[in-house]
This record gives sequence, structure tokens and C-alpha cells, in this order.
Amino acid sequence: MRISKAFRLCLSVGLVFILLLTVILSMPALTTTTYANNSTYYVDSASGSDSSNGLSTGAAWQTLAKVNSMTFLPGDKILFKSGSVWTGQLHPLGSGASGSPIIVDKYGIGNKPIINGNGLTGGTVYFYNQQYWELNNLEVTNTSASAGDRYGVKVEAQDVGTYNHFYIRNMYIHDVTGTNTDALKVTGGIFITVSGTTVRTKWNDVLIDGNTVERTDRTGISNGSSWGNNDGSGNFEPYTNLVISNNTLNDIGGDGIVMRASINGLIQYNVVNKAHARDTHYNVAIWAINSTNPVMQYNEAYNTKTTNDGQGFDCDFNLTGCTVQYNYSHDNEGGFLLIMGSGSIRNDNMIVRYNISQNDRTRIFQFDSSYTPLNSQIYNNTFYIGSGLSTSITTGIGGSNPLSFKNNIVYNGGSGGYAVKANDVYDYNLFYGNHPASEPSDAHKLTTDPLLAGAGSGGIGMSTVDGYKLGTGSPALTSGVLISSNGGKDYWGNSVSASTSPNRGAYNGAGIVLTAPNTWIAVDDANVRDGTYATTNQAGTTAVTVDTKNDLISYKRDGYFKFDFNSYSGTVSNATITLKPITAAMSGIQNEVALVSDNTWTEGAITWDTKPASSTVLGTYTIVAGTSISINVTSQVQAAMSTGKKLSIRVYSTSAVNSNGNVSFASSESITSTDRPKLTITP
Repeated sequence: MRISKAFRLCLSVGLVFILLLTVILSMPALTTTTYANNSTYYVDSASGSDSSNGLSTGAAWQTLAKVNSMTFLPGDKILFKSGSVWTGQLHPLGSGASGSPIIVDKYGIGNKPIINGNGLTGGTVYFYNQQYWELNNLEVTNTSASAGDRYGVKVEAQDVGTYNHFYIRNMYIHDVTGTNTDALKVTGGIFITVSGTTVRTKWNDVLIDGNTVERTDRTGISNGSSWGNNDGSGNFEPYTNLVISNNTLNDIGGDGIVMRASINGLIQYNVVNKAHARDTHYNVAIWAINSTNPVMQYNEAYNTKTTNDGQGFDCDFNLTGCTVQYNYSHDNEGGFLLIMGSGSIRNDNMIVRYNISQNDRTRIFQFDSSYTPLNSQIYNNTFYIGSGLSTSITTGIGGSNPLSFKNNIVYNGGSGGYAVKANDVYDYNLFYGNHPASEPSDAHKLTTDPLLAGAGSGGIGMSTVDGYKLGTGSPALTSGVLISSNGGKDYWGNSVSASTSPNRGAYNGAGIVLTAPNTWIAVDDANVRDGTYATTNQAGTTAVTVDTKNDLISYKRDGYFKFDFNSYSGTVSNATITLKPITAAMSGIQNEVALVSDNTWTEGAITWDTKPASSTVLGTYTIVAGTSISINVTSQVQAAMSTGKKLSIRVYSTSAVNSNGNVSFASSESITSTDRPKLTITP
């Protein structure tokens, strides 16, 4: 029988179908789940090759272009070789999954791998609509001759709903030439953002931890959102589980750390030194805005520049429940805390407690002149203002809401006063030192010496403030008023009872025995001078001052001080060097202090050419004539107890100035004995 072509075709197709069906039925059931790839890829800028598969150190890729061309899968790792350097943008593709993030890290021994943006616009490391990533242990920089829209790391989610899990840890991000005219205050170090207006979008589970950020403009670490306006109008989709912690920031052009658009966000265990270093607008070291229940705790902020804000901390606009607790603020030119809010742009239910402020300038608290936050509570803080300062305690008080100010210690060695509204409540505070006419009435006020263990002795570091503990017999012990929901512990972690009267101030432990400190005047001190004076001793044995200057033309001056405490054999719980600047010819001069390990120099022989080198930087200080600077040298003295019981420091200017930019410190030959440089050791 003849079979038609059409029939033969149908038969063939049918046989193929039967065969395919048989194969499919014999296969295991298919699932739509995509399993983690879990591959590890290696990248080596010197010895790698993009033609390799990247799956071993011996077959590493070489370029960022190769990495950027790949779409990575959950569980993958991308490891960059330590010591390698790449130029350009790192922008790997793909997303991880819950429990299986994609990880970027380093391998090998040596310095962090460097990604150098070399002036490119945008993020040197950039992610767009990608989630479940962890970024670790890279060095990132992006400099240019001109300002621009540049970031160290930029992570962006746009119109995607909720995106999850982005961790940035242990990065070194430095020298990013952003723009200090950026109105959004976001260019600079690390920026996590939400953009777009079509789909409500937010980030969940963001951790920025353990990073070092230096010399970035305008901002160090920040986040933002196009859905981040917490004004009650419904345009608010806040970040959840946002934590910015354990980061160290130094020399930031504008703001240090800014938290926006969050609910229950945490800013904790960070250190910000010298924010607002270059920008001429308004900036603060650490602050929150447009958020609900943000908490700033266990942070140190110091050396913030200018009085255009210039504070260590800020509870800004559109906040509910801003809490500032357990922080150490010192030597900020604008003060301790900025408090904003105005009418519908509110700042309600603010709590400020168990903080220590030492020698903050201009004002401790600056309020918006037309508004005091509703239900604002300031209690159990310790504020120290050194002699010669004119720091005001409160400024800008306005509006109709009362301020509650209780259980605080204000140790006012300066001349500043208070701005107080008629309905403000001051109660159970201790005011000691100068008492300006504007000092508020307080039904349970104390004005006797609080017997602080070492007022003004705080150095650099959260652990250097034991001088603000209370001594046995202090009138502040157990004499405060109960505060409901008081946080349960003080600055040092001592418990605060909900039923018994607390101490006044930031310390709630038992009184400590105050041991008389031991003091030594410098045995050698002199300045050295370069240029034609480089071989000449500057009359170190007779000069009544020790001078520092970084002249634009020549004749720099560095100061050297040496202390001999060989007679001391006790323990060392605290050690401080105090220097008294007699003159500071220009305002805002910075002096840096560094450790000198060679103690063989003498004031009668030291010259510029023979001066010993310095090493560890102990601190940077804004010099105000007549106001002593205190340098914490506890660990250095402890170390010297077994290596000769001598300690030398070098003091020098950190920036070039004109010929009038000198600072003169009282020397050990000063006719005013109380001004002489001294080392104080507390057992």
C-alpha cells in the first residue's frame, strides 16, 4: 500500500513525540527553584587572565571588565587578590538569595585590594537593583581635579518593592572627590539609596559596619530614598533593620554619618573626627532625619568644624522618637546637639540621656528658634565646659512646647548662659562653676562641687572619660529624680533602677575613692625651627614659651615636651598631659600631638636637624588662647612604666598658615607656675 508524504510526516512527528514523552516521563520531576551556584571566582590584576575560568588562584581572571560582564548566582564568591590594584568601576551583576548572598572579599596576604575610580562619575563600586550581597575588605578611592558626582560605594534600588540584605564591612574608602555644593548631601564615601516614583520601594536588612572612611566630600556614610518623606502625607516607605556601626570616619568634607528614611534605625559604636572640614554649608558629624525611632548611641564625635551647625549630633526634621544616648561629644566647634523641627515638620518624643560633652564650643544645645520638640526630655547627662570658653548651654529655644531638663550635671567653667522659655521644666540638676544670670530656676538645684573624679580629663576614645564618675561624698549621688522608662543603665553600663533615686549626671555607679593625682612638670621642653635656624638651639633652657607654626614660606616650629616620672611606682588608671596655650595668633589653628619614643634629647641641645621622630598621633586640638588642652596618655604611661618611666611628645601645626599663625605654649620656665606643662597620673 502506498503511504502519502503527509501521512509519513505525521507518523514521524508522532514517533518523535512518543520518544520525547518517554524521556520526559523517565526524568526526575522538574522544579522552578534555582539552586545556589556556590562558585568561588578569583581575580588577580597582575597574574590573572580573562581567558581563564576564574575558578582557582592559578586560573584567576584579571580585569574588572571581566567581572562586570558576569551575572553571579546565589552563594557565589568573588575574591580579589590582596595587594592588587584595578582602575575603573566594579559593577558585578546578579543577586543572591535569602541565606545565600553573593560575597565580595579578598584572598591572600597583604594590603586590601584597591579599586581606583580614577575620577569616574558615579560609584567606584556600584550596584543597581541587586540584593543579597556582602561587600568586604576592599580599598576604594576616586579622586579628580574637579568636584563631581562621585562615590566610593553606591547601592541603588529603583521601583522594585522591598529589597533585602546588603552588607558593607571592613572597607577602606578614602579620597573621594565628590561635591561640597551637593544639596542632597550624598556624594562621598558610602551611599545606599532608593530612587524612582512608580513602585513603593525600600531596603530591609542593611548593615554598614567596621569601615574606615577618610577625606571624602561631601559625606562619609549616608542613605536616602525617594519614598522617604516622614511628614505624614503617605509618601513614606522606611528602611527596616538599618544599622550603621563600628565605623571610623576622619576628615570628612561635610556630614559624617546621615540616617534618612528609617524605622528603628541604629547608629552605634562609630567614631567621627573632623567632619565639616571643607564644606561651607550646614553639616553635623552624626545625625538623623525623616525617620521614626532612630537611635544614636555609643558614638564618639569630635573636632567638627565651623559653627554652621558644626555639632557632634543632630535630631533633625520629621523625626518621631529620636534617642541620643551613651555618646561622647567633645571639642566640636558648633556644640553637642542640634535639635530641629518646625510646626508640621516635627521632631517629637526626643530623648537625650547618659551622654558626656566635654569642651564643646559655641553651644551645647541649639534648637530651632521657632520650635521645641513635643515631649522632649534631656536627663542624666554630664556637660563640662572648660575655663575660658563662652559655650552657651541652650540657644534658640522657641515655640510653645516645654523642654524637660532633669538630673543633669552642668560643670560650667566658661561664661556662656541659657535660653529658657517660661514653661520649660528644669529640676534636680547640678549647676557648678560659673552661674550666669540666665541660669534657670530649679526647685531642687544643687550648686556644690559634684566631686568628679577628673573633670576635663577626657581624651580621645569612649573609654577615656572615667574622670566623670562621681567621688565618694558627691552631692550628686542618689539625689536625682526618678525618670520613667529610663533606659536601665548609665554611660558605663551601671544599672539605673526604676524604683530608687538615681544619681545626677551620666554616672549611676557607687561613689569612687578619689585618690590625689601625682603631677610632674616637664623636665625638658623646647621648640625647634627649620630654615636657617635648623642647626640652632632655640634657647630651650630659658624660653618661657614653646612655639609651634607651619609657615607657608619657611621657619616652621615644632614643640617638644619630656616628662620624667621615675619616682612613681604605683598603678596607672589615668594619665593626662596638660599644655596651656598662652597665645594663638589666628583663630581655628589646629595642633597635632604625637608620641616620641626617643627620650634622649635635651632642651639645651635639641635642634631641627637633631630632633627625634614622632610616631603615634595622640590627638588633634583646636587651639584657643588661654584654654588648656588635655592629652590622654594613659596607655603610653602604662607602657613606659616598664621601659624607663619617661615620656616625650611632639606638638606641631597640621596646616600651613601665614607668618602670624603661631601658637605659644607656656614652658616649664613660665613665671606662672599653674601654666607650666604637666603630666598627671591617677592611680
